[in-house]
Amino acid sequence: MGRDPLAGYRRPRAQAAKGAGAAWTADEARAFLGSVCDDRLTAAWTLLLTRGLRRGELAGLRWDAVDLDAGSISITRTRVLVNGQPTDSVPKTDAGRRTIPLDPGLVATLRSHQTRQKAERLAAGPAWIAEGYVFTDEFGAPLHPEYISTRFESLVDRAQLRRIRLHDTRHTAASLMLASGENVKVVAELLGHSSPTITQTIYQHVMPGMSEGAGERLSAALLS
Repeated sequence: MGRDPLAGYRRPRAQAAKGAGAAWTADEARAFLGSVCDDRLTAAWTLLLTRGLRRGELAGLRWDAVDLDAGSISITRTRVLVNGQPTDSVPKTDAGRRTIPLDPGLVATLRSHQTRQKAERLAAGPAWIAEGYVFTDEFGAPLHPEYISTRFESLVDRAQLRRIRLHDTRHTAASLMLASGENVKVVAELLGHSSPTITQTIYQHVMPGMSEGAGERLSAALLS
C-alpha cells in the first residue's frame, strides 16, 4: 500500500460561519418584541420577525408602497450599501418584487408608527426631510442600513437575549413559519425566494418533522 502523502498533517476542520443561520425560538422572538414595544422602531422589528424582510427592503420601504386599508406592503425598492454608501435600488429578482399581506395586528402597529411619525414631522417643522420613507430618523431622513443593524444589536443586549444578527430575524421568521406547518411555497413567496427549492435547501433543518405532521393530520381527518 502506498504511503499517505497527508500522513502526519493536521487537516483543518470545516467550520460554519459564526452565527450563520441562527434563529430565535418563538419564546425568544416574543420576548424581544415585548421588550421593544415602546421603541420608536418597534414596527420595523415586528416586520422583520413576522414577515422576514431583508434589511435593504426595510430601509427602502416608502409609504406609497404601504396600503393599510388593504393590509399589504409592496416590495419594489431597496436601500443597500454600495461602496459603503446607502444607495436606493430595486430588488435583484422578480421574486424579490412582491406583495406581502399584513394581518390586523401588523396594520395596527404600522398605523401607530405612522401617527408617531406625523408627530415627529410637526415637531421638526421646516427641518423635516419629506422623502416618504416609512422608517426614518426624527427629521425624516432614511435610516442608514448599518444603523438598523447596530440598533438591533443594542436592543438585543438590553433585553439580555441570545445574540443573533439582524439578518437572522429573517431566518427566525422562516423557521418559525415552517416549523408551524406553513406550506413551503407560501414561505418562499413571503421571503422573495425564486423557488421553494431554495427555501427547502436553506431551512431543511426545520423541515424533517413536517411530513410526519402532515401525515398525522391527514390520518386524523380520514380515520377519526
